[in-house]
Amino acid sequence: MLKSSRCYALLLIIFIALSGCKSTPEAPPIPPKVVPQSLSHLPFDAKVDGEDIVDIQLTLGDRNLYLSDSGHIKMVSIAQCPLDISAHRGDFRLPESSDLAIASALFDNYNSVEIDVMQLKDGTWVNHHDSQTGRATVYYTGERYKLERMNRKQYAKLKLRQKGSNELLDMRPITAYEAFTTFAAYRSYDQLLNVEIKSEANGHELVELDNMLRQTIGQGGYYYSASDLEMLEKLRGINPRVYLGFVQGAHPTSVDKVTADLRRGAQNDDYYLDHQKNIEFAGKYGTKRYRSRYKNYASSAGIRKISDKLGANSGLHLDIRSFMQNTSVLNSAHRYGMKVYTYTINGTDFHQGQLKRLAKKKLPDGVIVDTTPYKICQKLFNASVPNKRYQPLTPAGKYIASLPADADFDRFDEMLGYQQEGYYISLNSGLKSIARAKAKPAKVSRSNKNSASNPHGFPTIVDEEIEKTNSKTIILTLPSSNND
Repeated sequence: MLKSSRCYALLLIIFIALSGCKSTPEAPPIPPKVVPQSLSHLPFDAKVDGEDIVDIQLTLGDRNLYLSDSGHIKMVSIAQCPLDISAHRGDFRLPESSDLAIASALFDNYNSVEIDVMQLKDGTWVNHHDSQTGRATVYYTGERYKLERMNRKQYAKLKLRQKGSNELLDMRPITAYEAFTTFAAYRSYDQLLNVEIKSEANGHELVELDNMLRQTIGQGGYYYSASDLEMLEKLRGINPRVYLGFVQGAHPTSVDKVTADLRRGAQNDDYYLDHQKNIEFAGKYGTKRYRSRYKNYASSAGIRKISDKLGANSGLHLDIRSFMQNTSVLNSAHRYGMKVYTYTINGTDFHQGQLKRLAKKKLPDGVIVDTTPYKICQKLFNASVPNKRYQPLTPAGKYIASLPADADFDRFDEMLGYQQEGYYISLNSGLKSIARAKAKPAKVSRSNKNSASNPHGFPTIVDEEIEKTNSKTIILTLPSSNND
């Protein structure tokens, strides 16, 4: 009942926040959620109303999936995924620096939620990534501000941008304290908050931050990460038990890729705005000076240095490109009792593609991602394969049951639109035919292929095989006998 009340509380918060109107009458009380007995085993946020919902949920459940009240497809259990999946800045579909992004990521069963904190001019810790406004947050006058020159009153006048459309919302970014209390209110006992520190804080300011976290979340419910090794060393003196993750800068090749992409997209305002989160990084580090300063800690000597400064309860957070080029880093870290996480600045598809190349025992301990736990788990561990223990009764249920293992359930609503045509959206290659995905091509013996002949002694003509793996689906409509 407690979890159920939390869910409805969150939905009420979302409604109020997005309405943007404080003068409207109070909303009527939310009716109690009536859960059919056959769905009582599903998580508390499972959708339980709507046409054919029982059959749909039971069919999804056969794949370790369920449809949530938010409309997202989620995994019933992520036990099949021996990997710590951290939500980069909260739920990537919601405005960053918002309480909604944190709460939604917790409901989506991420193992941890990563947020960025920095200080304003008056010392207030806030939940913000960029050193200045303009991308994720906008000052009400349109003027750009450096966060370190703002006070709390000015920060409260910032507006958040909507993900995807970039339109301004009647919502403000939250302080670090608000982020911590939101996390504490909605977390499960085993979910952790990854607090990445962006400011150059002194010892007194770090003590203040750690005390705030202990009081709101409690020891053992959070950990730190930062690209400043000396700052992490100070934190070790303040909190001897907390996990500390050293974030190594992105590989120079990754920076070059970001810089090139930004040049190509500079004439496109939407592209530029969407990717502006990488502008500061590329502008600061995409230089010869950066290459001379770039330090690679993914060696035995680098791991030993981190361990000497931070102790065993620490780790190295690496660009996936650096991880792939230093194949021994995982074993080196584990010898010192340390962990290795990977991230990317080159896009989720690149990150996942590199991870798929690795054997299961070679995967990092954790990943910091802008995608769903379902997609990571399915791509790496095939965690939602149908058990075929339930026989659906409705057309929707039968369609779901017919979907191949590579179906992209993050695009569930879109797939339902192809139900009548017998198509689905693949995780890897877009729109595909269900029948073709299930059909097993007949094996033709090469020797028989050329030697077969008809009764008159002429060779049998065999169609040449066509390469189909790289082409998009083409649907041809042929006229009927009535020429219509």
